[in-house]
Amino acid sequence: MSRQIIAFPKDGNIYTEQLYAEVEKGGVAVVEGVWSSRWLMRNLRRGDLIHIHWPSFLYFDSKSRLRTGVRLMTMYAKLLFAKGRGATIAWTAHNLYPHDGGSGVLSHRLGRRMMVAFADYVCVHGASAGAIVSRELKVAESRLRIGHHPHWIDCYPNLLTRAESRARLLVPPDDFLYLFVGRCRPYKGLEALIEAFPAAPQPARLLIAGNFSSPQYLEDIASLARRTPRVELVPRSIPDDELQVYLNAADCVVLPYREVLTSGAALLALSFGRPVIAPDLGAIRDQVDSRCGVLYAADQPRGLALALQDIRSRTFDPAAIITHARRFTWSPLAGLLLDMP
Repeated sequence: MSRQIIAFPKDGNIYTEQLYAEVEKGGVAVVEGVWSSRWLMRNLRRGDLIHIHWPSFLYFDSKSRLRTGVRLMTMYAKLLFAKGRGATIAWTAHNLYPHDGGSGVLSHRLGRRMMVAFADYVCVHGASAGAIVSRELKVAESRLRIGHHPHWIDCYPNLLTRAESRARLLVPPDDFLYLFVGRCRPYKGLEALIEAFPAAPQPARLLIAGNFSSPQYLEDIASLARRTPRVELVPRSIPDDELQVYLNAADCVVLPYREVLTSGAALLALSFGRPVIAPDLGAIRDQVDSRCGVLYAADQPRGLALALQDIRSRTFDPAAIITHARRFTWSPLAGLLLDMP
């Protein structure tokens, strides 16, 4: 009986859906895993590949340490069962630690140790991310599988022109539009972005669009935005078909992360031909160069402000940026899974 890949998760996330569609082109079936002992006993076969993306969703309960502890123990038991059944286990390290609490949360430290102990292979997006995971989580290089985060070209609608997009957002044609779009969470550094924005040459606007992680965080950012001229918030989830409005209206996308291992947002910007401002951290340094953005030293106090200025003195070719993004295809990433023994 041929191998199958059991994915946690397969559906409900555009990254995993695109990845496994490419895997299935290679003739390997991918099934949506159910994190249940009974399901695993019935469906897991010797030689199957279990592929886990975000293990904290399998154990972490933000409202109960007791439930988190119980789920950690059951996670250990299930991984132990899978190894005993003869399965291969792969973990894609999308982040070094979960963003909710990070390494400061004991359960996350234990969860990472568990994944490193049981995973036959740890997949990462880029050599820089691989070096970080190897150093910080003590993963042997022989167990690392290095790919690149793929582009998002043709994954989202992209039919609107710059003029049409700006008309929808009421952005004047001559204003330089700095954009942040995506989930708004504290580690993404929105406070630093708003505080740095007055240093940007005028005329300019800053638009922050996305769903906020908590009402309190929204109020903190909204209060700061109200005190900063020409900053606008759109505090809601942006549907897939609306992303083109924001990205095509923007002159650049700013990702002021405090910490980052992998960034799908950087590839999203590049997929729309938009240059990126971001810290010189993690996989971003493997995705963005001087032809498609500005990287700044995250530990430099005025690094972000200077980058907001620097990008205004440069000229970027949207078509060349999209060509750059096209180098990061889904095929090599799928190949990592298909080639695992």
